[in-house]
Amino acid sequence: MEKLFLSLNTKALIAIVALIASVSWLSLCQKYYDSYWNGTIHRVQTVDFNILHHTMPVTLSYLILSGRADSIQETLDSNYGIFGMIITDPKGENIVYKSEKVYKAKSWQKELSIKTVKESQAGGDVEHFDWLTNPPPDHAQYANESPRVSPDKQVAAAPQGQVIGRVYYIRQPPPPFSTDLAGAFMGNWFEMSGSKRGYVLQTLNVISFSLLIVLVVLWRKQVIAGKEHELHLLEKELAIKRRNLDTLTSDLNGQRKRKEWLEQESQRAYNRALRLKESLQKLKEAFFFVEGKPGAAAAAQLNQLDNSISVRPPQSPPSAVIEEIESLLPDLTNNAKILRSQAEVLQSYCTQLEMRQTEMQQILEHKTPGRTAGVAPAGPHLRAPFNSEQPAP
Repeated sequence: MEKLFLSLNTKALIAIVALIASVSWLSLCQKYYDSYWNGTIHRVQTVDFNILHHTMPVTLSYLILSGRADSIQETLDSNYGIFGMIITDPKGENIVYKSEKVYKAKSWQKELSIKTVKESQAGGDVEHFDWLTNPPPDHAQYANESPRVSPDKQVAAAPQGQVIGRVYYIRQPPPPFSTDLAGAFMGNWFEMSGSKRGYVLQTLNVISFSLLIVLVVLWRKQVIAGKEHELHLLEKELAIKRRNLDTLTSDLNGQRKRKEWLEQESQRAYNRALRLKESLQKLKEAFFFVEGKPGAAAAAQLNQLDNSISVRPPQSPPSAVIEEIESLLPDLTNNAKILRSQAEVLQSYCTQLEMRQTEMQQILEHKTPGRTAGVAPAGPHLRAPFNSEQPAP
């Protein structure tokens, strides 16, 4: 339904509403025409004819018997020509008197004749006629049961007395629908009488309802367009949030990989620290074989460094590795520098020891040449600890 509202163009909408309104207007006007002429006017004339059934036979019979033709014509013209009253002979074959006045335009007068009266009597367009008698009748010969009921067309039996004529009541036929509708809008606009009021009212209702439909559809179209625009903005925002979520997910995965790498690095650093500690222990043990102040001082300094270095126990949780590594890095850097300086001292010391060993061998060879082969050199037990592979700082 919303797609239908959005697909409607304003011009197309107005054209469709105008077409539907025109058809509805014609249908409503047709129903009003039928209700007005075949309902309201028919009931009003039925009431009038019911009164005439009770008064006209007595009045006209008395005037005919009195020979007052002028009064008879005045009586027939008393309805202003809106409907017809006709007096015929007793057999209903000749017209003796008829209404002469015309109300605005001729209606029933156009086809007035005995043939028309008889055909109308058979077809139902003429009200039930009354007998004119001598003496005048003293009661109503016919009466309509209700203004909404069509009159009975059966001819009543002739009353007692001499029949001197018949009186017919001719209804005003309704104008054609097109003529009545055109006359409502082509006449005086300030005169709201007859069926014109209904046509004008139906026209105003259709125009108002059509405008209301157009406004509601346009308003609904605007609301739907606004909602679609808002939905489009929400979709854009959702797409941006999805991209941000993907970025955060990738960052989280990167951080997880970095955490794993740091844990591996911490484990490797821990292993290197262990190896470094073992190397320091070996160096300390090697210094114990050397007598003298330089070796003792180095052993004491190494012992002090060994006490300052703390290695994470294997049972420590992996989450504390990074903090421990960060705390160890400055100490390890300083220890590496100290180890380098100590290594240089040890290297120079070893060089001196080798030189002294060479000198001692030369002295021994000069003093006791025959015992040279049996004397074990004193150097190997001093150089053994320094020939082992030293770990890189």
